[in-house]
Amino acid sequence: MLTVDNKPTSQPPDESREAVSAPSPRNNKLIVIGLAIILPTLAFVWAWRGGPPPLDNTPLNILAEVPDFSLIDSTGKTFTKDDFSGQPWVANFIFTRCSGPCQELSARMRSLQYALKEKASDVKLVSITIDPKYDTPARLGVFAKRYNADPGRWFFLTGDSQDEIHKLMRFGFMQTVMPASEDEPIQHSNYMVIVDKDGKIRSVRDGMLPSSKRLILHDLEKLRNEKPKA
Repeated sequence: MLTVDNKPTSQPPDESREAVSAPSPRNNKLIVIGLAIILPTLAFVWAWRGGPPPLDNTPLNILAEVPDFSLIDSTGKTFTKDDFSGQPWVANFIFTRCSGPCQELSARMRSLQYALKEKASDVKLVSITIDPKYDTPARLGVFAKRYNADPGRWFFLTGDSQDEIHKLMRFGFMQTVMPASEDEPIQHSNYMVIVDKDGKIRSVRDGMLPSSKRLILHDLEKLRNEKPKA
């Protein structure tokens, strides 16, 4: 008669399996060290690339009011504050022989122009030179073409007096500007100023940040959705 022994037979432990399922303390330490290096690096890259900041629907406050001005564009036409009333507009300050941030600021304004075109928006863009003696209407016209400026949307303005334009920048648009010296060119801030249809400054964004375009478009959307005051 065949007899079956139901007792379990003992088997030697599978050492290779235990080695896989239970990492050694040394391997655990290496993993922790690796994460400690990788995670901050990823966070730095995200910040450098301008990770999108959160958007909110908080109403935009009135920060100041743009004063009256009279400047001329690249075709010699005179523009005043009233020419931009009735729709929001975005202003910045540049000069054509700038070796610093002006090229980048203008490239970002061009990108904003393309985004506004896709939205069929009536928002205007205004770039005011802070070097009017050099930046004649003709030079501004060449500069505008370099950035594919739409002449019906993006206006480059100059004037007769550097002092008056610098005063407009400081006290009208709340920006910083320092005249050129023997050792330094003109120094200026890099902000883009969002102005509502009534000539009130409602937001100021750092034009050098990759996130600025997204924030400006959101600010303009807020202005578009504002209910008229009773």
